[in-house]
Amino acid sequence: MNAIVWAAFGRRAEDRHTGWLTRVTQALRVRHRRIRARRVLARIDPRTLRDAGIDPVAAHYEATQPFWIAERRLRDL
Repeated sequence: MNAIVWAAFGRRAEDRHTGWLTRVTQALRVRHRRIRARRVLARIDPRTLRDAGIDPVAAHYEATQPFWIAERRLRDL
């Protein structure tokens, strides 16, 4: 029955297994990108942040967020 459902969507039954692996891989990539970006943001000095139009307090707040919280655009704050 499941193979019929997957065939209706134009997918093979084997794609079910690669689908979850792709989602896990993408989630790990997002996690590592957020961690890396926040570490870099934490190292930038306040003068450079102000030159870029970013409030240092907002940058500090963003740099201390955990990886599961999505990033915000700091120039819009």
